[in-house]
Amino acid sequence: MTDVRRFPARFPFDLTLTFLRDMRAGVGRLDAVGGDLVEVTAPGVPGLVLVRHPDLVREVLVERNADVTKARGLRLAARILGQGLLTSEPPVHTRQRKLMLPAFHHGRLQHYGQTMVDLAHAEAARWTEGEPIDGSAAMTRLALAIAGQTLFGADVLSDADRVSAAVREAMVAFDRAQYPFADKLMWLPTAANRTADRARRTLDAVVYGLIDERRAAPHEAHDDLLGMLLAARDEDTHEAMTDQEVRDEAMTLLLAGHETTAAALAWTWLLVAQHPAVEARLHAEVDALGGPPSFDALGQLPYARQVFAESMRLYPPAWVVGREAARDTVLGDHPISAGTMVLFAPLGIHRDPRFWDAPDVFRPERFEPEVKAARHKFAYLPFSAGRRGCIGEQFAWAEGVLVLAAIAQRWRLRMAGPAPDPHASVTLRPAGPLPLLPERR
Repeated sequence: MTDVRRFPARFPFDLTLTFLRDMRAGVGRLDAVGGDLVEVTAPGVPGLVLVRHPDLVREVLVERNADVTKARGLRLAARILGQGLLTSEPPVHTRQRKLMLPAFHHGRLQHYGQTMVDLAHAEAARWTEGEPIDGSAAMTRLALAIAGQTLFGADVLSDADRVSAAVREAMVAFDRAQYPFADKLMWLPTAANRTADRARRTLDAVVYGLIDERRAAPHEAHDDLLGMLLAARDEDTHEAMTDQEVRDEAMTLLLAGHETTAAALAWTWLLVAQHPAVEARLHAEVDALGGPPSFDALGQLPYARQVFAESMRLYPPAWVVGREAARDTVLGDHPISAGTMVLFAPLGIHRDPRFWDAPDVFRPERFEPEVKAARHKFAYLPFSAGRRGCIGEQFAWAEGVLVLAAIAQRWRLRMAGPAPDPHASVTLRPAGPLPLLPERR
């Protein structure tokens, strides 16, 4: 029997008001009810359930995937992203994912790995011993550089300040798309919406300009993701992507891809700085490489991967995932009506004592192979799963581990002030600066 519990609303619009003030607090109140599934029937909330058990998460993502669509917030994000993999639905999503998969094959990742390491070294070279840095800003800068070079080639960030500003403005618009009533507010001519439109126009000018350059010189070789997107052909129809489709996928990879990895790396440095024994073991492993890390050496960095994995358990960048029931369905033995919002929160499941021992403790050893094999597969969901699982998952693993190793070889990072609180919207990222003090090794 599925343990279904009702959310005890204290007054009309109780939960809605909490979500308006703080999305994480709203999900946290639902999560605190307990059980396998929490159902909200309070006035002002049009059908909402929170899934709290990995078995039910598997049903949502795999077994009943055809019964649900993307949640409203991501549909609204299409205002900037367009119909890329993050926002589109079948059959568009199915076709695009199939076309894009070759860009993330092992051989391509091997090539991208060198770019990741080179740019991590370049970021580390900016730092001065004894001068505090904002670790969150540094990781955002680095992740954006990696996304720009692997996606578009080395010259896309030549106007880095303008592009970075547009990316920041676009991410603020992402945040607003998650708010209750966002579908009513995003189309008003407010200053915030005008800023979002300006960001979209700036990024469109960059992306479409590069597409035009590539179309004008079709025989020139470009060893980046944009080149792969332009060269992709449907195996049945032999049709290429349109410029709009290429733009939408490139924008999705640039914005969503860099933001999640930047957040994960920032939290990783905070946790490593707070746990000297973990730092010592990490340093011993990267020093044993005897040279710079590389994609081919990822197998020699199992502990670095465990550190990155455990960081994403405690601070999953994609901290809450939403779907909407497209038709009447069932989860466990509980009926779900069409139109119901279905949420599951990796942030809650990753810290649930039913599935994790001492869940609030930073313990990378949880991801040793034998421990990992004994755990429910859907108790750990940093990249979602199923047909809509993140296409860039292996790219993100490689980037996280290689950046961690490259910087750890050169620097020891100490906390230089209080840790920032998490800010939870589209991603779970530091709400303010992450003060770190570099010490040369």
